[in-house]
Amino acid sequence: MLDWLLKRKLSPMAEALETEYPLVAAGQGGILSGTHVASNLGWRPIEALAVGDMALTFDHGMQPIVDIHRETLLLTSGAPNPLTCPVYIPQDALNNRAPLWVMPNQGILIESDLACDGQGDPFVVVPACALEGYRGIRRAEPETRLEIVVPRFAQDEVIYLEAGLLGFSVSPRDLLSFDTSAQPDLYRVLQPDTARELVIDMITEESVWANTLPMGPGGHGAAEYAVMV
Repeated sequence: MLDWLLKRKLSPMAEALETEYPLVAAGQGGILSGTHVASNLGWRPIEALAVGDMALTFDHGMQPIVDIHRETLLLTSGAPNPLTCPVYIPQDALNNRAPLWVMPNQGILIESDLACDGQGDPFVVVPACALEGYRGIRRAEPETRLEIVVPRFAQDEVIYLEAGLLGFSVSPRDLLSFDTSAQPDLYRVLQPDTARELVIDMITEESVWANTLPMGPGGHGAAEYAVMV
């Protein structure tokens, strides 16, 4: 269990930040077409990438794409399905230069001192749905027809989306084989409830910080850093 869970107190915002959608675990996920990925060809729309193209990864530099899963999803009217209602990430919410949409089970690598483990690692992967309410991130249906792309690599990787957002890509796995020489997981992937508790703490921490930040040069102060909920 992460250290912050041992000392956290229930945030007064927790009840207000309850999401109407059930949380889902980070899995295969998916990124909607139109999102730009850092590649050997420059910033390319994700739908323009092909097997063999190189994408810039967080830990291993340029890596070849070994598989691409593509899916067209038609959203129906009525109550949104928590597995298919995409998550909207506003511009600059997670260092992204442009707004984008991802599927609720798309893993996002975030950095927070609240998530530090025994080795002081502040990076964890959370499902996009757990970020709802953080810096304006919310569920949204941009259109009724969604084109979803999932690039895959030889191992789990994190890729750069729209300049600075870090998207988690799960490598293809053969469930019928067991490799005793396989390396341990490089990324800590939080379970949905744990991820949500961390995000609520992050929202609370930023809100407190914004409310106590003194005015700085040029009159820039707390109002400019207020958390968008």
